[in-house]
Amino acid sequence: MSLVKFYRHRRSNMEEDDDYEEYVPVAKRRAIEAQKILQRKGKLSALEDELEKSKLAEAKPSLLVKASQLKRDQPEISHTEQIVQQEKEMIEHLSDRKTLMSVRELAKGITYTEPLLTGWKPPLQIRRMPRNQCDAIRKQWHIIVDGEDIPPPIKNFKDMRFPEPILKKLKAKGIVQPTPIQVQGLPVILSGRDMIGIAFTGSGKTLVFVLPMIMIALQEEIMMPIAPGEETLWFDHLSIKRAC
Repeated sequence: MSLVKFYRHRRSNMEEDDDYEEYVPVAKRRAIEAQKILQRKGKLSALEDELEKSKLAEAKPSLLVKASQLKRDQPEISHTEQIVQQEKEMIEHLSDRKTLMSVRELAKGITYTEPLLTGWKPPLQIRRMPRNQCDAIRKQWHIIVDGEDIPPPIKNFKDMRFPEPILKKLKAKGIVQPTPIQVQGLPVILSGRDMIGIAFTGSGKTLVFVLPMIMIALQEEIMMPIAPGEETLWFDHLSIKRAC
């Protein structure tokens, strides 16, 4: 057998052998092994970095822990002083009055200088109450006010001139004494003035706008009472309009 034929025969046997592995030089094998080792080291270093970061995160206190620490470090103040301080901060945040105006008012430059005409007036002795006495009542009730010609505070519902049925209903619900927001807020709204009232949940803010609405509805009823049959006629007209 010639050398060429032997070589071809050997090559065909190699191709038919499934277990054949190509010979890799020693230098190349070493280079591949070194690359694998470097890759493993890189993965280990990345894993070590993640573990280090997690340890630092665990060692660093959370915002909740910081807040509790700051709260412990602050000097203790009474509950009343805390309420006054928070209300003062809220009032300071409302220094920009334009944020309370509508887009139409801002665009057309509409401003209101006169209060709404409500026909309500407090008793004469309250209207003649001197300013220092009003300030003393506000200080007693921890009321902070800001504005011009602020109506005097009223310490009971009767002097606010609510009708007897309203007073009885309030008493039946266990509401016999106005809260601070009601002492000052109700006289302001009953006078037809604009007001921004800030108080905590459960302090009686809802009654401050609900009771004046009832008073306005009663006043409208007295000035223009609903005649018998008007409600029925209105419903009949509405039914006809819907049918059409």
